[in-house]
Amino acid sequence: MTNLTKRTHWVVRITHWINVIALPLMVASGLRIFNAYPGFARKGESFCCYPFEAKPIPAALTFGGWLAGARHWHFAVMWVLVVNALVYLGFLYLHGDWRELAPRRGDARRAWQMIEFYGFALKEHPHQGKHNALQKAAYFAMPIVGAIIVLSGIAIWKPVQLHWLTMIFGGYVWARYVHFMAMILLVLLVLGHVFMVFAVDPYAMRSMITGWYDEDLAPEARNARPFYHLLPRRGSPGDRSPPAVTGD
Repeated sequence: MTNLTKRTHWVVRITHWINVIALPLMVASGLRIFNAYPGFARKGESFCCYPFEAKPIPAALTFGGWLAGARHWHFAVMWVLVVNALVYLGFLYLHGDWRELAPRRGDARRAWQMIEFYGFALKEHPHQGKHNALQKAAYFAMPIVGAIIVLSGIAIWKPVQLHWLTMIFGGYVWARYVHFMAMILLVLLVLGHVFMVFAVDPYAMRSMITGWYDEDLAPEARNARPFYHLLPRRGSPGDRSPPAVTGD
């Protein structure tokens, strides 16, 4: 028995899958550019906050073939991601979905409850809506981190023409460092997101493909932790109630 709801709009699905293709290209081409000078210290100087100076990124993780080729790919994919992000954020605002991701009073407490649940300190999954508090924090942070990446990237690209922007980041060296570290943070957020989808809510893949989601298979209904209770719970509401299909 199923309790299907229309969860994910087609605009969200399309922008999501564009990110799946474009983001790895963006990161890999950026790493190839980084390898042209794999460090942050100027020649003859030292840098405090990067222990791998002069050690290039493994070539298998890079894309673009050579410096100029990687730069072409990096800037081309940048515009794809920027336009895609503007479409996504514009949709969230116009459609009102931003309210589901905006921080609310009590989210810190609810996020801690989720941590306790994942650590088996709580027996039952805390009540959640479409997203739990940890998911909301990650999804809310991603556009902010993305904006920092774009602005620091522009500061690196035009350090003379946009000297004021470069100086906001502390100068060229620090702008480059912020760009690099923000990219790592975004990758970690994305990897965490992908891990939690497959480890906690693999049924969400249906929603990202068709838009429909079975609420009886939601993590709260299954009392699901990572790799724990991935299958429907016996005696769940879906076993006792007639099927229902709702949505716009």
